[in-house]
Amino acid sequence: MLRELRVTNLALVDDLVIEFSRGLTMLTGETGAGKSLIAGSLNLLAGGKGDKSLIRQGEDLAVVEGVFDLGDRPEDRSAFAEAGLRVGSDGLLIMRRELKREGRGRVLINGLLSSLAIFERLGPRLLSIQSQDQQRLLGQSSFARDFLDSAIGLDEELEALRRNLGQFKDLQRELLDRTTEQNFADQQLEMWEFQWRELNEAQLSLEEEEDLKEKLALGRNMRGLMDSATSSIEELVQGDNNARVLLARSIASLEPLSGTSRKLNDLVSLLKDAEALVTEAGSDLERFTDSVNIDPARLDEWEQRQHLYSQLQRKFGRDVEALIILQTSLKERIERQKNSQTDISQLKEDLENSRLKMAEAALILRRKRIDSSRVWSLKAEEIIRPLALPELGLEFEVQPLLDPDGDVELEDQTCRISEFGCDRIILKGRTNRGEAWNPVAEVASGGEKSRIFLGLSVLSAGEEVSPLQLYDEIDAGLGMDNAVPVARLLRQLARQGQVLCITHLPTVASMGESHMKVEKTVDEGRTSVTVNSLLGQARVDELARLLGGQQGAGENRDPQVAYARQLLAEGGGL
Repeated sequence: MLRELRVTNLALVDDLVIEFSRGLTMLTGETGAGKSLIAGSLNLLAGGKGDKSLIRQGEDLAVVEGVFDLGDRPEDRSAFAEAGLRVGSDGLLIMRRELKREGRGRVLINGLLSSLAIFERLGPRLLSIQSQDQQRLLGQSSFARDFLDSAIGLDEELEALRRNLGQFKDLQRELLDRTTEQNFADQQLEMWEFQWRELNEAQLSLEEEEDLKEKLALGRNMRGLMDSATSSIEELVQGDNNARVLLARSIASLEPLSGTSRKLNDLVSLLKDAEALVTEAGSDLERFTDSVNIDPARLDEWEQRQHLYSQLQRKFGRDVEALIILQTSLKERIERQKNSQTDISQLKEDLENSRLKMAEAALILRRKRIDSSRVWSLKAEEIIRPLALPELGLEFEVQPLLDPDGDVELEDQTCRISEFGCDRIILKGRTNRGEAWNPVAEVASGGEKSRIFLGLSVLSAGEEVSPLQLYDEIDAGLGMDNAVPVARLLRQLARQGQVLCITHLPTVASMGESHMKVEKTVDEGRTSVTVNSLLGQARVDELARLLGGQQGAGENRDPQVAYARQLLAEGGGL
């Protein structure tokens, strides 16, 4: 609910604070007093267009701020949270709109900069402003459809349709992707098969690649290796003064003296170990030279094999490990392509089954809408006819969304489908007996559309708390007696939240649970708008004024005052 409205420097408003309560609030005042400014301020909070010309003369900044209590509206708190706007534990939300004479205005939510797009999207969740020129909703198919679906209670059917539609769209995309892939693969298949055969015949392996590197390194340097190994053997164990002979001489000369010193004994031990290692190294080198006998033909085979590895890596631009992975991938592509016709046939079958399920869900929706449309038309007529529309006729006409390129066949008709089904629902009406049935938006006047909208709002209102709803002179063109049912309906609608009604009729104003008066005052030559809550005698006096009781000095106002008291008593205001 809206707890408080603050307006600063907007047109004739200097600095205004209005506190609101639940239920039905009436707003009255003389013509031109500024009632439309209150409606305009609320419209700015609902995301309406802000005009710099609204800024008060001599000021650079105009501000409209609304304090909302969302404590009993968890859905709205969730909606703001999804938009990145956190509502505190107290449930309070402050929406602020600033208009600047120079530069761009600002919008803030709970003190944080926001965007006008957020106001436009979320503002209507908090404020619903229904003036005579804003009943274009009645002419929209979405309004009639949403009203009828909500009234019938088609949430489960709509959810089933959307689930089936989602599956259908998924299968459509999958079939398109698979067909596109197949068409591409048909062109690539021959190349894939050639590449796979080439890699398969090569029989690449990481182990072989490393082994080839070692073998070729050995084969290419065989002569140098043999010369070095032979020379080393000569120096270690075969030459006249080889390392083994020299070590043996050292050991022979030192060993007799080793018993005289522990350190000397350790040195002799090291020399003996060195002699053993030299002997072992020499033997290993001899075995190595005996084993190295590489056939030149074998070396050519290794060269050719390594050339194949290098050639394939250059050709495909990948290392050996990636080539092995590519070989496996090519095999999978080839197999997948060979099975593609089977896959696509299955997808087409699945898509057709999904289409049938989707059509069935859409048909269920259509039949329930058609079967219930007359019931709800009659209920709407019953509630709206007392609002000075005694001859009103209403009809929810369910029309198929015909489209030769549509996805669904319903009752031998090709239709376009959306998440709401395959129907266009038009609210048709006639305000006088014998007239033709036409869309309500075309046959009803502004005031009539306002009252029709009010009746439908009351009819669709459930237990859910509604946003603040503003009705701007919904009783325009009605006499005082004819407006009474309108006021009663407004009061009924206000049971689920807040309703603010701007009126000139005392029979309507007396039905309000609270009453505010808009007035102009002049202070130091400057006109300002004020809004005061009326209680007791002040409310009686305002109703008397509306009854024509504000007369010249000396004239008797007692009849108007008495009637004002009577109206308040009948309306529950006293």
